[in-house]
Amino acid sequence: MPENYDGPSRPSFLQWVRGVVWSLVEYVRWCLTWQPPGTSPDDTTFDKCNTVEARLLVLGASDTGKSTFMKQMRYVFGDTFPASERRRHLPYIRRNLLESVHKLVVAMDVLGVPYSTAAAQDAARRFVDMAPLETFFSDDSPMDPTVVEETQTLWADEGVQEVFRRGNEYHLITNADHFITSAARILHYDYLPSIDDILRMRYPTRCSVTSTYDVGEMRMMMHDMGGERAARGEWVAHFPRPTAILFLASLAEYDQHVEEAEREGEKKNRVQESLDIFEAVLEYPPFHNSPVILLLNKSDIFKKKIIYHSLAHYFPQYDVTHSPTPAGPDGDEDKGREFLSGLYERLAVRHGRHYVSRFTEATNTENFNSIFSFVKNIVSRNMISRGGLL
Repeated sequence: MPENYDGPSRPSFLQWVRGVVWSLVEYVRWCLTWQPPGTSPDDTTFDKCNTVEARLLVLGASDTGKSTFMKQMRYVFGDTFPASERRRHLPYIRRNLLESVHKLVVAMDVLGVPYSTAAAQDAARRFVDMAPLETFFSDDSPMDPTVVEETQTLWADEGVQEVFRRGNEYHLITNADHFITSAARILHYDYLPSIDDILRMRYPTRCSVTSTYDVGEMRMMMHDMGGERAARGEWVAHFPRPTAILFLASLAEYDQHVEEAEREGEKKNRVQESLDIFEAVLEYPPFHNSPVILLLNKSDIFKKKIIYHSLAHYFPQYDVTHSPTPAGPDGDEDKGREFLSGLYERLAVRHGRHYVSRFTEATNTENFNSIFSFVKNIVSRNMISRGGLL
């Protein structure tokens, strides 16, 4: 079960010997050929054979937090995003902000929700058409202070707040409220994105991205494979024998449909899409000896959302008959998380696979540090069991 992970299934003696020999061959070959950037073959200041390489596949459906996890890796173990790199994210963050307001205004009309004030209705006219707003994306764009004022007027409107809470009906990005409430800062002429802005920014990964980090005695190579449907064909072919699989799933998307599926004429719940991908990973034979680490992400968003979006409405099998609180089972964060976690557990049991899991908030650096220590421990244990040298 999730909390009683005992490592991968016990291989035969011959399989174990073959695994040990293969690991040693790969390790020796790496030691003989690899050298850090900027060093010469004669440089003796870096003892590369004291460093072991671990290779992780970071998998999951679209918008589950894989890229955020990778950005946290860079922030904690990499170059911490210098100013020049932060500036590169500016157009995407401004796009996240202005597209979110645009979607809210369009949804007000589609859902038939009236504005509560005439000022908000007037302000909405600026955001009906997205094309003129694109002039504010770049870092050298002249800023119009009235855009900030109109954004703030809209956000204060009760009708807009109602439509915001129904963001699951029209694919509003997860952190829309963060960007909208920061409009004055983000649309300022000398704006420099903060680390929090970069972590919360939505930018789909449509191809594989590989990053390498030295973490103590371990050189960790991480492959973010992209969650868009078009990118998933690369997953199993990209790396057939990973040290571990890091699978991210979103708790907060139980009330949403897959946007790509809707474009294809299909209506599919995002959690069900994630479960189908998780099962495919469990079934794939080359992954059978790789531990699966399930991170149930966006628990902070889930905590807010479950108060006003019924879990039972989207998953009728959710047991709503037992609730110790007056708020009712649909507002029970713990029971809701337990139910969604159980859906993944049942798949693992069905396929006879061990896995470990944790609830996470990938945008929270303190939480990330705790989760990464947990991940590193699992990876280290698996490398020992497969004959790696630590």
